[in-house]
Amino acid sequence: MSGSTNRYTVPPTVTVLTVMKARLVGATKGHALLKKKADALTMRYRQLLKEIVEAKNGMGDAMKGSFFSLAEAKYAGGDSIKHTVFDNVDRATSKVYSSQENVAGVKIPKFESITEPGETKMDLTGKHMLYS
Repeated sequence: MSGSTNRYTVPPTVTVLTVMKARLVGATKGHALLKKKADALTMRYRQLLKEIVEAKNGMGDAMKGSFFSLAEAKYAGGDSIKHTVFDNVDRATSKVYSSQENVAGVKIPKFESITEPGETKMDLTGKHMLYS
């Protein structure tokens, strides 16, 4: 045991024995709480990863459809379709709200996208959104 400087010097008395037992109980409870916290964070992390994978898989289909719609629009309206779209958009209908989620005492940012229904000038173009 040479070199171990972080040990307590404990005189052999009943009082010190009681204090050391109380410290051991406290350390055991603290370790159990940290283990539960780590388990809760690991579970939430796995849920987030599952949501991300599902979103990435859905993004491929959405991008394929959107590129096809863009090609149709460029064919029908020419290359100046960009200016037509910019001129006809007044405000955003899709918004992202952020909040914080508390998981075992750890604040995790949470983002939620909300699409507000509303009439747009592009409704009469014959193009429909492929995603909601």
